[in-house]
Amino acid sequence: MKLAYLYTRSELTPWKENVNEETLSFLLSQTPTSIHADIVHFDGFNDDVLHTLRNYDLIFNLSYGYKDAGQVDIAGWLEHYRIPHTASSFESMSKAQDKSLLPDICHAIGVHTPEIYFETQELEDAKTYIAKPRKGSCHRGISIKSGSRMKKYLNPILKDLIIQPYIKGREFSVAIIPGENGKYYMALPPVEIVPECQDKVYVAGNSFGKTVRVLNPLLSDDIEDELMDYAKILHKVIGLKGMSRTDFRMTDEGVIYVLDVNAMPNMDPEKSLMPLLCSHHGIAIKNLINRIIKNHDYFESQNARKKQEPERLLFV
Repeated sequence: MKLAYLYTRSELTPWKENVNEETLSFLLSQTPTSIHADIVHFDGFNDDVLHTLRNYDLIFNLSYGYKDAGQVDIAGWLEHYRIPHTASSFESMSKAQDKSLLPDICHAIGVHTPEIYFETQELEDAKTYIAKPRKGSCHRGISIKSGSRMKKYLNPILKDLIIQPYIKGREFSVAIIPGENGKYYMALPPVEIVPECQDKVYVAGNSFGKTVRVLNPLLSDDIEDELMDYAKILHKVIGLKGMSRTDFRMTDEGVIYVLDVNAMPNMDPEKSLMPLLCSHHGIAIKNLINRIIKNHDYFESQNARKKQEPERLLFV
């Protein structure tokens, strides 16, 4: 098999994701020896890139955008030109990325998610809220303020923001990866995101309060199972393939809220959660790459079978 790791230099992506030479070298070193792998730089929606990609059997999609276009746009472009790649479909990625759709998705499966406001008039003055890009990522562009301050300084419609009540509590992230044969999915035990100074107001990463990762958080078996089950259900309901990662908050009363579903987790060996969680739980990155390839092949075989099935006629 000929495999290409497709990436865009971080300065050309809308959110400056962590895709760099170290990440690519790391992935090349972990690629199974039976696979011939190269690195291809996505430098625009043009015929040259298209011609290059058509020389490969599969594209390991690590391209998180190009200039004003995001990762969903690139996945859609690849899909349009029938370039096989490891990320989810344009439709599924669009659904996962748009946070305004999460309440309806979560309500349908009986999972809590914070209420969403698109205008500031409905906010309570003394209550704390978080505003974030409707389709943003990497915890950038976030502000946390009281309702009164948001009314004074924020125009969510102009910046395409959503506003939610800030949920105080513990934050967790659960990774979903394919099983060994690529057909099914498994959830890895949650990692907890803990504020370094025990602040009650924080977000993952260091953009709003410095945080650290706790790989063996103190949780009951029931809560751990619940977090992992929710992440698997969301992965399936949204229609994702390959990897995903879901972020949660749990209140002091034990109520779990879904915050975000990341349809295309980053693979930076130092900064990103996915490689860290896999390694911690005994899954070598070489094995993960192999699982993702098998998962893609399984998806393709299922799609081909559906196309070959005769259309069923309903008789009344």
